[in-house]
Amino acid sequence: MWQKQDPELVPIVGGPSSSEPQGYHVSMLRHPSPMRRHTRILLVVCILFTELCERLTFYGVVANLVLYCRDYLKLEAPLPSSISLAFQGTSFFSPVIGGWVADTFLGRYNTIYGGSLLYLVGTVLLAAVTFNYGAVHELGTGTKEAFLGISLLLISVGTGGIKANVSPLGADQIESQGAIVVQRFFDWFYWFIQLGSFIAYTAVVTVQQEVSFFCGYVITASSIFLAIILFISGRNYYIIQQLKGSYMTDTCKIIWQGLKKCQCTCGESMEVHWLDRAKESLGGNWPDQRVNDVKTVMGIAPIFLTFVLYWTIYGQGQTSYLLQGSFMKLKLSDHFTMPAASLYLFEITILLILIPVVDRIIYPVLHYFGINFTPLRKMGVGMLFAMGSVMVAGLMEVERKRFISTHGYFEQHPFDTPVNASQMNIFYQVPQYVLMGTGEVLTSIPGLAFAYSQSPIYLRGVIIGLNLSTIGIGFYIAGALAAIARKATDGAWYPQDLNNGKLENYFFFLAAIMFLNFVVFVFLARKYKYVETPTATISVTQEVTSKTLT
Repeated sequence: MWQKQDPELVPIVGGPSSSEPQGYHVSMLRHPSPMRRHTRILLVVCILFTELCERLTFYGVVANLVLYCRDYLKLEAPLPSSISLAFQGTSFFSPVIGGWVADTFLGRYNTIYGGSLLYLVGTVLLAAVTFNYGAVHELGTGTKEAFLGISLLLISVGTGGIKANVSPLGADQIESQGAIVVQRFFDWFYWFIQLGSFIAYTAVVTVQQEVSFFCGYVITASSIFLAIILFISGRNYYIIQQLKGSYMTDTCKIIWQGLKKCQCTCGESMEVHWLDRAKESLGGNWPDQRVNDVKTVMGIAPIFLTFVLYWTIYGQGQTSYLLQGSFMKLKLSDHFTMPAASLYLFEITILLILIPVVDRIIYPVLHYFGINFTPLRKMGVGMLFAMGSVMVAGLMEVERKRFISTHGYFEQHPFDTPVNASQMNIFYQVPQYVLMGTGEVLTSIPGLAFAYSQSPIYLRGVIIGLNLSTIGIGFYIAGALAAIARKATDGAWYPQDLNNGKLENYFFFLAAIMFLNFVVFVFLARKYKYVETPTATISVTQEVTSKTLT
C-alpha cells in the first residue's frame, strides 16, 4: 500500500525485472529536519492516544458487564459471569486473527481502521440497548439479550484488529531513530494502556453505577469514536510496511504436513520426530532449519498449556470477585459509594509498583546471593500466588457471611438493585487482588521472556499468538467451570444470592485444581532443557510491552 510520499522514504523494487514496489527503505539521515521529527512525534502521539481510548472503551465495557447482566437483564448465575468470560476470551483470540489478516491481506493501517469501525458499531449498539425508552417503547428482555450478544461480538472482533497492529504501526514510525527511541515508545505505549484502564475503572464505572449504564456506555462509544478520529488524522503520513506474509500460516502448514506424513511411518526409525517428515531432506516441502525452528516452538507449547488454568483463575478478578464485592459494604461515606469494579485498580497498581521493584531490586538481590531465579521458577511461584488469591477469596467469603450472622446485614442498592450486603467493607477484598497482581508479574511476564528467549526471532509472533490463545481458552474454561459447578451443586457453589450459597467452596475448588496444575508445571519445567541463544536476555519492560501490545 502506498501512502503520501515521504521525503525520507525510498521505495525498494523487487529486482531487475520488477517494477512493483516491494517495501520501503528508511534513509540513514543523521539530522532529519525539525519538521520531519515534529511530524513523527505527532503521529506517535496520535497512536498512543488511539490506544488509550481503545483500552478505556474495552475496560469500560468489561468492568461492570457481569453486574449489568445480573441486575438489568436479570440473568441467573452463572450466566452473567459466563458472558463476560466468553467476551474476554474472544477478545484475546481475535488479535491472533487480526495480526494474520494484517500480515497477509490488508496491512496494519487498513486492519486497524476496519476493526475500529466494527468496534464503534458495537459500542453504539450497546449504548442503544441500555437506553431507557419508557414503558411503552421499552425493549423486551429477549431483544436486549440478542443485541447485547451482537454488540459484544462486534467489539471483540474489532479489538482484535486494533490490538494486534497498533503498537507495531507506532514502532514503524520511529524505527529509523534507533532501538532506544523504539523502546521509549513501547514504555509510553504501556503507560497509556494503564492510563486508559485507570480511567475506565474509576470514572466510567462510577458513572455506570451512580448515574446509569446508558451514560457509561455513551462514554465508551465516544471514546472509540475519538480514537478513530485521532488515528485517521495521520493517514496521509504513516509509514506503511509492505505485506510480508504470515509466519503463523507457514507454521501451521509445517505442522499439518508433519501430521499427515505420520500416517505412513511403517519401517521408519522411531527416533524421527513427527515434524521431521516435513523436511525437504526427508521428502517434505520445507527447509530443514524452518522445521527445526517450529520444533523448538512445539517444545515450549506444553509449558504454555499449563497457563490455561492460570488464566482461568485470573478471570475471577472481573467476575466472581466482582459479585462478591457487590455483597459487601460499598458506601464509604454519606457522599461516596465505592464502585465494586474499582477494586480491580489494586491489581493494576500492584502490577505497576512491582514491575520496577522486581526488575531493579528483587531479582538483582537474589542474583547477588547466588539464587538462580530462572523464568520457569518465577512462573511456578506466580502460579502459587494465583492459587493463594482464590484461597483468600474463599476465606473472605466465609468471613463475609460470618459478619452477617454476627452483625446482621443492611440493604444497599448498587445499580438500583436491592442487595442484602454484609457490614464488611469492600476493601477487605484488596489482598486477593494484590495476590492476583503479584502472580501476574511472576507468571505472565516471565512467561513471555521465557518464550522469546527460547524461540527463533522470526517466530516470536507465533509465540504471542500461542500466549493469547491460552488466555482465551482460560477464560472460556472459567465460564464452563462456573456453569458446571452450579449444575453439579444445584446452584449452591455459584448462587444467585451469595448469602444463601457456598461460593467459598467454588473458590477452594479453583485453588485445588490450580495446585494440581502447578504440580504438572513443575514436572514439565524439571524436564525442560534451556536453549542458549544470544537474545536470551530481555528486560522486564520489554516483556510487559510484548504482553500488552498484543
